[in-house]
Amino acid sequence: MSETQDARNQNPYSYRWVILAVGILAYGASQFSRQNYAGVQKFIADDLQLDRGTLGVMGSAFFYAYALCQMPWGIASDRLGSRWVIGSGILLTAATMSGFAMGESTFSLIVWRVLSGIAGAAVYVPLTGGIARWFPDRERGLSQGTLAGVGGALGEGTAYALLPILSIYFASGWRQGMHMLAAGIAVLGIVALLLFRSAPATQSATTRKPFEWHLLRDVEVWCYAFLWSGFVIGIRIAQIWLAVYAADVYINSQGMAVNEAVVRGGLIALLAYSLTGRAAGCPLAGKASDVLARRGMSRTVVIIGWLVLATALFHLLSTGVTNIGLLVVIAVLLGMSVNLYALIPAAISDQFGLHRTASLSSFANTLAQLSGATALAVSGYVGIRMNAQPGNTLLEYRGIWLSGEVGMVIMAVLAISAYVALRNGWGRRALPVPVSSTSAPV
Repeated sequence: MSETQDARNQNPYSYRWVILAVGILAYGASQFSRQNYAGVQKFIADDLQLDRGTLGVMGSAFFYAYALCQMPWGIASDRLGSRWVIGSGILLTAATMSGFAMGESTFSLIVWRVLSGIAGAAVYVPLTGGIARWFPDRERGLSQGTLAGVGGALGEGTAYALLPILSIYFASGWRQGMHMLAAGIAVLGIVALLLFRSAPATQSATTRKPFEWHLLRDVEVWCYAFLWSGFVIGIRIAQIWLAVYAADVYINSQGMAVNEAVVRGGLIALLAYSLTGRAAGCPLAGKASDVLARRGMSRTVVIIGWLVLATALFHLLSTGVTNIGLLVVIAVLLGMSVNLYALIPAAISDQFGLHRTASLSSFANTLAQLSGATALAVSGYVGIRMNAQPGNTLLEYRGIWLSGEVGMVIMAVLAISAYVALRNGWGRRALPVPVSSTSAPV
């Protein structure tokens, strides 16, 4: 036995930081596949003459496919192990991204977005299960918040800023830039297959019954599903529209050239929303939730509070913010608050056990992704219909932000109602899943 293996057996959780690092890279690849056209959508729109409504449909096509594949991939992960599901999903993501870059019509781009959604669904939910098995309960919020925060920011940043910069300065357009990044993502898929492990050697990696339909009678499951839906509605609107909104503010308020405005809008989304708000804020919020949980505060109450803050920020955007400084502050706070769906897998692990984290997260995320995809699909059309001054580009965003706000309010009310019902004993709880006899890491 090697010294490394011996040390790992003595402290089976010491490898958890490698697992988290690989998970961050894997989730970053998945996030980029979701937003791969966000930073260059003005170029795509000019290339194929697309309006905002069509861009919203193209975005939602990914998320409908992504939503419908959540539970199959999540259950497969808990039954078979996370490693192969995640690695395969990343490799398929790279292939579909290159396919998207070769699309020559609106229909072909939508088809590739659907295929990319199927591939992308194999990454995040399996990661939540793997991370839950590697980290002790005192680090659940920190680990899940870091996974979603840093990994998500990595993927978003690549879409918001790196892809536009590659497309403008280092490649012959957005298509070649996307091919270059797809090759890098394929390398990450191989890294995940080599380094990721589904569970420590001393713990079971799989369970025979990760999901049972009677769990849907548990009010707490629905509370988490509604909360996750509220966050995802906000994320879908913010991720797709924030960078292009900032670009249009520069163009309309400062008369900036399109190329420079696109780069600056992408940098606001990268530096404020993704890096400061999401990458730095989410791990801090996750750590705070661990501390509060040890002191007896419900993790669910903390999650509800963050959703309420995110909703208020959408309302502020709907008032027509054109001051760049204020827009940056909003982007930071929004990047932190709207991405704290990451605390929900930690709460699921607390209440239902480690071996149902991926499968129950997949159910909650299925409802969430369907809600988010619907909100995204209608957001562009709502913006157009609510613009009382045709030709005024910035006024179209009022309807976009309001559509997100309304969806988040609905989900927040449903989640709070479910939580109140649970606290008053009107619902039932399910028992944690029995641990499988399977103990070898996968």
